[in-house]
Amino acid sequence: MSDAQVRTPQDFIARLEEGDRWIELVRGRLVRLSPPDELHGNVVRNLSKALSAYFRQQAGLYACYELALLIQSAPATIRTPAIACYPVSIGLGELDKLLSETVPVLVVEVASSNDRRESMSERIAGYQAWGVPHIWVFDPESLHAHIFTPHETPRMIKETETLTSRTLLPGFDVLVGDVFMDPTWAR
Repeated sequence: MSDAQVRTPQDFIARLEEGDRWIELVRGRLVRLSPPDELHGNVVRNLSKALSAYFRQQAGLYACYELALLIQSAPATIRTPAIACYPVSIGLGELDKLLSETVPVLVVEVASSNDRRESMSERIAGYQAWGVPHIWVFDPESLHAHIFTPHETPRMIKETETLTSRTLLPGFDVLVGDVFMDPTWAR
């Protein structure tokens, strides 16, 4: 099947099952993203470690990595954020899926390439329209995190500041600069 023939969620899943990666469907058209670079990986590894430590103590959420999300059905739009978090109370069913139609409570994006950066406003608007209440965007170029929450003005947090989330993750905190560091613990 050619890229032009991938128009539905079923076509998209077939591509994933064939091993295709770093693809999305935007208004029924297949879009190829640049493969994640080392900076992207650093954000995912470091944030995963911080979230994992928090989730072990506060078992209310769990994280899925590179889970495709059907955020609009007609025409189909499927986004694949770095991390999507779900409440444990709904079960762990999202862990076994390639594509989810369940709205996560937190989406984490990494603006690590030009194509990801250029589409970020549209991605955020799509998540918000779908009902995602918390969106975190990490930008390895500016070393900032951008936080979007309901009924609040978006916030930009610098590398010298601490990211906290009183409503979603009470007691969670991570220095933004630490999220971008090369994780020697992973080597």
